Amino acid sequence: MIRKRSKPGRTGQKSLPAPLTLDILRYSHDGRGIASHAGRVVMVANALPGEQVVASIDQVGSKLWQGRSTSLLNVSPERREPACKLYGVCGGCQLQHLDHASQLQIKQQAVGDHLRRNGFKPQDWSEPLRSEPYGYRHRARFHIDKQGQVGFHAEKGNTLIAVSECPVLTPALQQAYEVLVLSAPVIGLVQLELVVDDTGQVGVVVLDGKPIASANFYQWSARQGWTSSQALQYQAGASRVTALAGEFTQVNRAVNERMIEQGRQWLQLTATDRVLDLFCGNGNFSLALADGVAASLGLEASHSAIAQATYAAQGRPGIDFEQSNLFSADLANMASVQGLAPTVVLIDPPRAGAEALCAALKRLPSVQKILYVSCDPATLARDLNLLAEAKWRIRNIGLIDMFPQTRHIETMVYLEKRAKL
Repeated sequence: MIRKRSKPGRTGQKSLPAPLTLDILRYSHDGRGIASHAGRVVMVANALPGEQVVASIDQVGSKLWQGRSTSLLNVSPERREPACKLYGVCGGCQLQHLDHASQLQIKQQAVGDHLRRNGFKPQDWSEPLRSEPYGYRHRARFHIDKQGQVGFHAEKGNTLIAVSECPVLTPALQQAYEVLVLSAPVIGLVQLELVVDDTGQVGVVVLDGKPIASANFYQWSARQGWTSSQALQYQAGASRVTALAGEFTQVNRAVNERMIEQGRQWLQLTATDRVLDLFCGNGNFSLALADGVAASLGLEASHSAIAQATYAAQGRPGIDFEQSNLFSADLANMASVQGLAPTVVLIDPPRAGAEALCAALKRLPSVQKILYVSCDPATLARDLNLLAEAKWRIRNIGLIDMFPQTRHIETMVYLEKRAKL
């Protein structure tokens, strides 16, 4: 059926074509299938290479169309039945139709493609730090509509999809969510975050909502034994770190532990090393790796995260934390960094990456090793290119399977300074 065509004179929106029968040729970087039609590239959600699909087109451009498969004319052996009945409607997951091993394969390919476009030769990849495919997420943000329905946003737009259960949540978080949906006074709220820490304590914070509705909700949550102000506790190697509900923690606790251990193995820290942890958060890496090194310094913009990290470091000499906006700081001229004279740098930035910091590392001659944890392949490739120009070389690279069933990609890279000839 041909979709209703808009009136260009009123909206400027291009008319949408009728559904197309397409042969899917390969994967895109985000797990969609790529096809070709009349000289255009067509990106198709819920479609796998080798499949022939009927696709509904919802976005058109001069060279690129986008859509979603509505029926499968033949099925790839890599296809899996989604675990969630709302898959394709809810916007939380994008890859449940693809087996877990293949998800990792296309994510590794996506990172490799970005590196290749930045002039890097193909890499020898380490084995991914694998997660359980479901039941891994210990915190999540939920939206609430005016009728008090709780859930996630739709795949397209901001329509709320009411959710009763979510297979990527840990069992403990799913249980807390069921209590919330069943009995919490949520009308008047817009968004909240629910979290379960490593001890089983439930934390909750209202991120948007009317003041009186928020007050009523907090009174209810306190009666459940949940907390909105008490620091939650998490394991980081042999150390314990804390964070308030609503603050950043790695959502996949099991993979976080594997990530820390792999970082330790790759870095091979010694008693003479001095570690600079950039975007240190609440000290997840700093505190876990601080034993056995001469000194460490963590830098982070969040005042609360630095307060939590400093509290966790009490009684441990040589571990310091300092609040700093790393997107504007002159790293090489900071007194604390100069005093540390770091030999090892950890970088775990947001999606924007760490372009200025990578450039500044040229002016820190003491640094010999870098561990970079990335959540965006494009900014990772850009930053690694800067480091390569400064005579750093990639020694290890591997995926961190932090977000199964989703398009999000996490990568760990270890670099060493090239020896002067």
